[in-house]
Amino acid sequence: MFQNFDSATSPKTGAARLKNLRAELAKEGLDGFLIPRADAHQGEYVVARDMRLAWLTGFTGSAGFCAVLKDKAGVFIDGRYTLQVRDQVDLDCFTPVAWPDTRLENWLPKSGKIGFDPWLHTRAEIEKLDNAGIELVATDNLIDRIWHDQPMPPMDKMLPHPLEYAGQKHAEKIADAAQELKRAGHSAFVLTQPDSIAWLLNTRGTDLGQTPVALAFAILYATGKVALFIDECKCDLALIQHFGDQVTLYAPETFTSQLSALNGPVRLDKASAPEKIARLLETQGTDIVFADDPTTLPKACKNQTELDGATQAHIRDGAAVCEFLAWVDQINPATGITEIDIVKMLEAKRAATGKLKNIAFDTICGSGPNGAIVHYRVNSQSNRTVQFNEVLLVDSGAQYLDGTTDITRTLAIGAPPPKAVHHATLVLKGMIAISRLCFPKGLTGKDIDAIARTALWAEGLDFDHGTGHGVGSYLSVHEGPQRISRLATAAFKPGMIVSNEPGYYKEGAYGIRIENLIYVKQADGIDGSDNREMLCFETLTLAPISKVMIDQSLLTADEVIWLNAYHQQVWDSLHDKVSAPIKDWLKTACASL
Repeated sequence: MFQNFDSATSPKTGAARLKNLRAELAKEGLDGFLIPRADAHQGEYVVARDMRLAWLTGFTGSAGFCAVLKDKAGVFIDGRYTLQVRDQVDLDCFTPVAWPDTRLENWLPKSGKIGFDPWLHTRAEIEKLDNAGIELVATDNLIDRIWHDQPMPPMDKMLPHPLEYAGQKHAEKIADAAQELKRAGHSAFVLTQPDSIAWLLNTRGTDLGQTPVALAFAILYATGKVALFIDECKCDLALIQHFGDQVTLYAPETFTSQLSALNGPVRLDKASAPEKIARLLETQGTDIVFADDPTTLPKACKNQTELDGATQAHIRDGAAVCEFLAWVDQINPATGITEIDIVKMLEAKRAATGKLKNIAFDTICGSGPNGAIVHYRVNSQSNRTVQFNEVLLVDSGAQYLDGTTDITRTLAIGAPPPKAVHHATLVLKGMIAISRLCFPKGLTGKDIDAIARTALWAEGLDFDHGTGHGVGSYLSVHEGPQRISRLATAAFKPGMIVSNEPGYYKEGAYGIRIENLIYVKQADGIDGSDNREMLCFETLTLAPISKVMIDQSLLTADEVIWLNAYHQQVWDSLHDKVSAPIKDWLKTACASL
């Protein structure tokens, strides 16, 4: 259940594995091969069997890919992983490439054949390379040929998700999605993302551990029926009874033959469906329509049951986090407390609720300079002992049946460096600005992303990640289509949950990030003369923000009012949920500025 601190990869293995891969390139007459982090489901997290990128290169970040040519190999990473990749790959073999500043289509040669596994790339990805003049050759996966001890796929059960948490029967969800297909004139939609299947069918699972889904494929028909392709050992009588007569189970090996039998037009999501599926349908002469997954938007817009569940999950989680924060306040670095010790303590506090199903992702616990590694995951090799007078960044989350949490707090061990306090206050100003925001209906995350950065920009500073990501309801902690980012395209709608997490990272010194989850709702009490519909955010996360890390002189009166009101909400919600020894600590932590 909890975090594994062993380092499963090593830069030392990179040279030999790269040599073996290039031998396979020569056998196939290829000039290169693409190794994405993705599996056939295109989710953020992959099981051990599909960790091909990490196995080859050593890089374990949650986003990235590798392109191997005869004479060079690039590991493409975004700004979150600039520091991490240097520590994890053999730099004599692999060259880190800043992405998207350098795009793959510009890095690859315009001559020569580049191999790829069509199950691991989407049509959108392949089109971009085709349009750039790259000659692509679909092949079986060359990594699988040389990975002789590749793990077996998981065979955990798919489980019914109770209506008391889902808030809507799966029969109704299927009927709604099928009706959309009918309106659009589509005969079927191929579901390839496990969280879409889990939401549509009101199921969950443990295949991906921290993301509670079962790996499967499905076909939704405009008739209101669903074909689910899943190994029979993953299904029991309770699941079959849950499905009723709307869902028919098929063996996974029949998936391609069922696809071949489809009559068009068949709908595919170009951004998530494997290229292999599109090619198979095209080979059969089946009409394809590329359009959004019809489950994505309704899944993102949480119903009232899901929002009520999220509220309860955050109260429960907030109490556990407060128990943890009080413990951190008492840390004496002279006792040799390490980052792993801190992670284990936080996990224990959440487990003590009796409701924890799993952590939502590997906890990011970066002390001192490790905090500057945006998505740092402590392992037995990197584990660092915390020191006096430094900053500790802890980003963590939990999975409960009624909701998913994600919270970051930046804490002081002793007296923090004055510069760190200054930067933390700038980050706090951005987080408060998003929290207080009212905005017209129809705006997207790219329209408001700059608001979180204004205080940092005024001093020539910034952070190289989005301000916020969507969050599921006991599903993926990173869920689309909503996000706060320069790249966001989906309009905010009531019920969407999104994170609010600006940051600042000073390499070699410290990292700052403050994160709350918020959800979109109608804004009340705004009397605009043009009757414009307005939206705003409601905060879900409940835990004090370290006042030791705040320079009050940098806050406006309105920002102080917001912070005091937030801390009052934390006190009101949690004072009778924490243990008696923590109650006094919480009262002090929530006292007004």
